[in-house]
Amino acid sequence: MARSTSSNPRYTASQITTAVTTTVGMTLTLLMMGLLIVMAYLGSQWEKQLRQEARVQVFFQRELDATLLESARETLRTDPSVERVSYLDAATASRELELELGESFVDFLGYIPLADVMDIQMKGAWSTTEELTLAVERMEQIPGVEEVVWQKALLQQIESTLDRLFWPLLGLALVFLLAAIALINNTIRLTVYARRFIIKTMQLVGAHPQSIRNPFIRQGLLYGVLSASLAFASINGLLFAVQWHNTSLAAFFSPLTLLILWGILLVLGATLGGISTAVAVNRFLRKRLDSLH
Repeated sequence: MARSTSSNPRYTASQITTAVTTTVGMTLTLLMMGLLIVMAYLGSQWEKQLRQEARVQVFFQRELDATLLESARETLRTDPSVERVSYLDAATASRELELELGESFVDFLGYIPLADVMDIQMKGAWSTTEELTLAVERMEQIPGVEEVVWQKALLQQIESTLDRLFWPLLGLALVFLLAAIALINNTIRLTVYARRFIIKTMQLVGAHPQSIRNPFIRQGLLYGVLSASLAFASINGLLFAVQWHNTSLAAFFSPLTLLILWGILLVLGATLGGISTAVAVNRFLRKRLDSLH
């Protein structure tokens, strides 16, 4: 009986083994890419936290009129650069200092030498040296503000360290990305190679190149989607295990963040799987029959 030359890929035991091997190989590659994305995301979040450690302290003029003081505080609270504030009045600060010193310096001096102070945590977008300088200059112009103190040296040190690390880490990420693309491309190519004679047979009986490619491309897309989902499940399991021992990481990974990660992996897997399959099939379509052996 003549063998069918349908354009749909046929499956044998060896091809099923190849399919499983391909899925595992793509899953491991996408897992590596996913972990790289997670590390890049964590790095950006830790950078944001480090920048926000450079806080701003605003000292108000002593014996300031209550109305003017409240106006200055409200102006600071509503400033677009401010994330959150904490306020400490001079009387409370004096009592806390007296408890630490064990004696009353207010009775000795006859007045409270401290000023009301507001501790400000800046928003991430304003936590650069340039933006923070502008924000501080604006705060210094507020009526009732005596002085604005901020950790410029700390912020400059953080920025200098990040600048030194940026290019080496970017280069490493590109190397990993190129390696991942090469691995997926090679894995798909080997899968298509196992059915090169089917491709050539379909071509010889007059099948249109597009009708030959489409089933293989759909299969490549399926490999990509399945592998991306397996890689995401593995990453999610790893994150759950890590968060079990370090609960602070849970704040970084909301359901939306994980959904975005899954979407990125799906796009990467499907795109690389589909393109690699199309390239591999085209390669065998161009080959002569006697060169397939």
